[in-house]
Amino acid sequence: MIAAIDYNVCLNRNGYINRNGLRQVVIELSQQGHRRIVNTHIHVTPDDFAFGRVQPTNENHDLLNRRIRRIVRRLMELEDEMLDAGMEPSPERILYAFRHHLTNSATISEWVNSVIEPSDRRASTKESYRTLRRSLEAFSPNLRIGELTYDLIQRWQNWMHDKKLCENTIANRLKTLRCLVNEAIKRDVIRADLDPFRHIRIPEITARQEHLSNQELEALERVSLNKRLGHIRDAFLFCCYTGLRWGDFTRLTSENLFPSADIADSSSPLDTDISLVLRQHKTGIPLRIPIGALWQGKALRIIGKYGSVERLTRISDNKYANKLLREVAEKAGISKHLHWHLARHTCGTLLNQRGLRMQEIQYILGHRKQSTTERHYAETLYDQVAQSVTNAFKQPSRKIPHAQRS
Repeated sequence: MIAAIDYNVCLNRNGYINRNGLRQVVIELSQQGHRRIVNTHIHVTPDDFAFGRVQPTNENHDLLNRRIRRIVRRLMELEDEMLDAGMEPSPERILYAFRHHLTNSATISEWVNSVIEPSDRRASTKESYRTLRRSLEAFSPNLRIGELTYDLIQRWQNWMHDKKLCENTIANRLKTLRCLVNEAIKRDVIRADLDPFRHIRIPEITARQEHLSNQELEALERVSLNKRLGHIRDAFLFCCYTGLRWGDFTRLTSENLFPSADIADSSSPLDTDISLVLRQHKTGIPLRIPIGALWQGKALRIIGKYGSVERLTRISDNKYANKLLREVAEKAGISKHLHWHLARHTCGTLLNQRGLRMQEIQYILGHRKQSTTERHYAETLYDQVAQSVTNAFKQPSRKIPHAQRS
């Protein structure tokens, strides 16, 4: 039989009195000789505390006693949750769960701050969880982990639709919440058989298949811009000519050029053998991109314009860069919604138009699977299909002799 845990509200037994003459009220958790202390961060004079309560001699005794009762209730809830999950509660386990909010009575905000923030996840992943937290707090303030049910998630999804959020945004937030729920299941905070996502189908994220044409790239090259917008334009064009993601582009240094070369003089002939050699930040796949040959070395000339790779890649964060990029598009007369990843779509699609094979485009973009390249980055455009059909039917069909028809 599981021995019950005793909860005793008392003053800290070490007798420490701070400079204001106050001692801290603590809660002792004891079970078969095991004892742990939960600090309440409530400090009173020794004369103001007796029989497990703050006495009326303290002017805030009602407020302080309510705070103490809430903490004791929270600890008891943790004990009940462990029993419901088939776990044997102990003072050590309850104290750990209480400190780290590993309980289904913890709010989403507490869970993100205690579990996600201290983890080794990437900064962009943590930002996705913060966005999720803000969305859930706007939908239902102080929402608790234990309140995540199928019905609540459906109502939250409908609420996001009412807010006119796009389908991809909603799908991303649902996926992030599912990861949060999986974390709770792994830590025995939510039982696996009560997973609210068992019957929820998250919509597939549809990738934008837009890209820039050769004419639009030329319009970007020709447009006259100030120094700030010109830098953003050049950085974006560099990614169009190399297929790099934002995260890989901003991490480039001169050491990624192979062989190393002095390309500060953009008027001198460029070595077509120069490549960009790097390991992708997102997937870890190594890349070697022949930028000296791609688009007749346009990417190299952009580096030469700035004197070094470091000066070219020294730009603002992604969100601000995308904002400036839309200003560039407006000045260049481009109506498409420009964002940084569009450069990668543009590179893959235009390489396909120039006749490169799928395996070659896959190598330049650094995809693990060729199907990813075909699905997202190397569209076969209608104009290409129409031209191929026209060429196939240019020759008049050969007439079959009447004797052969029979």
